[in-house]
Amino acid sequence: MRLALNIIGFAMIVFSVFIASAQISPTSLQASQNPADQTGYSQGSPSIPAQFSGDWYEVSGGPDLQVSLARSSVYRNENSSLELTVTNIGRVTSFKVLTQPEPSRPEEILAAQKELQLEALRSTAQDVSIRLVAQNSSAMNLKREVAYAGSLRDGQVSQVLEYPVEVYENTEPGDYTLLAIANYTYQQDVAVKPHSDSPENPDVFYWYNSASQAIPITLHVEKRSKVDIKALSASPGTLTVGSKNNIVKVVIQNQGTDTAKDLVARLRPETGIYVDMDESPIPTLGPGEKAELTYKVDVSKDAIGGRPYRFTLLFDFSDSYRKNLQDSDYVYITLQLGLGDIILGYWWVVVIVVIVGLGLIFRMRSKRVPQANEHTREGA
Repeated sequence: MRLALNIIGFAMIVFSVFIASAQISPTSLQASQNPADQTGYSQGSPSIPAQFSGDWYEVSGGPDLQVSLARSSVYRNENSSLELTVTNIGRVTSFKVLTQPEPSRPEEILAAQKELQLEALRSTAQDVSIRLVAQNSSAMNLKREVAYAGSLRDGQVSQVLEYPVEVYENTEPGDYTLLAIANYTYQQDVAVKPHSDSPENPDVFYWYNSASQAIPITLHVEKRSKVDIKALSASPGTLTVGSKNNIVKVVIQNQGTDTAKDLVARLRPETGIYVDMDESPIPTLGPGEKAELTYKVDVSKDAIGGRPYRFTLLFDFSDSYRKNLQDSDYVYITLQLGLGDIILGYWWVVVIVVIVGLGLIFRMRSKRVPQANEHTREGA
């Protein structure tokens, strides 16, 4: 029993040191902004349930959500999707012992251990929903306002949440504020009551609360450039699986009404294809002008033959009004198997052809032998 108490005491010391070190981190310096620590910000039962009057520990902290956009700018007169991810940066910020378990009662020791384990779940945000609202609804139309991120542990990042948006044609370029309103529930407290007749199966009581955070996001609306670069063709149209040092030429054209300056075209292929020289700089490309880009390409022997592969062209350029503009387009090149790969992949066909060929030869020879015997008898 004394050994068990020593182990519990050591675990409590280690946990306290961990919490103390966490409180001086940059994230924990913002603990006062955590909605789970602000009783006026949370929604839930205003009074503590009776089951929690005698629990073992008091823990502070909770979830704290941050949101970010994968793409922070859109063009006016564009139908697109805003891709948003949610990160839970919450954590347990303090730990206090309310009641010490009686050393002579193993059911109390086990109950205290159980509660200590469960209290660590306080920082998990459950049933997270994100409602996206545009402060200026006359600038854009969010066709989907609410998306669900599920449950997020501390440090966990959600899957990508998509919000289709239409930016109106008359929207002025500039910065616009969106509010990401996060709603979730979290574990307010846990109480574990011991059973003397069943020490390993104590009664566990959970107290959940709900919280909401309004997180501002800045979205920049741009006027689409009058430069419009398109990829017209790629040659050769096919490449062989496993081939090296292929020269791929792509023809592009500026189909817009403004000149592209300091244009750099980068080639980004699918997995299995490697580009040795991926940049092709062009000083200027005027309206209607064409240019031929040259790239050196290797194809992996593990690439899949018989299907087209997509090559993405990323364009960085400036126009007459702005710098650091970006655009993209695609070309497709089909991969084909080499002769050795075809033979290796279809060896069974080769075997069948050989067997059939040998059979035909044997049959033809067998027909010639009787005819030769008949001519011999006639001559005799």
